[in-house]
Amino acid sequence: MLTPTKNLHEDKTIIKIGARILSILTSPKTVSSAWNAYMKIQEKETNNTIRIQFDTFILALDFLYMIGVIEYKDDLMWRVTNDKKDF
Repeated sequence: MLTPTKNLHEDKTIIKIGARILSILTSPKTVSSAWNAYMKIQEKETNNTIRIQFDTFILALDFLYMIGVIEYKDDLMWRVTNDKKDF
């Protein structure tokens, strides 16, 4: 479920879903607003065929949080930026 296989389409993998979520998070969003934005992208690309369910979307959010690329506080989530220039 993390990466595509012979039997699992890439649009249903955590990696692909996570990448799309990161592209949506250009500003802080609630989980609901991010899900709605994801659904719009998904419907546009698949001619109104839903490829993933909300629980898979949440698994992708969990993955992104675990690897430290998104933060969540006060009902908002956002992308973590790496603005440190310590070199």
